[in-house]
Amino acid sequence: MELNEIITQLKDKFGDKIDVTKVTEMLKGSDHSNMSLTDIIAKIKDGGLLGDLDGDGVKEGFVEEIKGKASEMLGGLGHMFGK
Repeated sequence: MELNEIITQLKDKFGDKIDVTKVTEMLKGSDHSNMSLTDIIAKIKDGGLLGDLDGDGVKEGFVEEIKGKASEMLGGLGHMFGK
């Protein structure tokens, strides 16, 4: 996957919650051609660039942050995700 494609997918997935400049710097020069988006997200998370994705002010585990983000995006249907 090319860097521009990765950045586009990350922006689609996380919006303004991700620092594109820092992610670009982190991924520059590394071979990510055979990495899945899940692998790339894990690498970014390990690098400390993913935190409070759902905007609740609490830096939780990645799965909880995604649940919170899904809840935010779906409004009243968020209870389906445990948030």
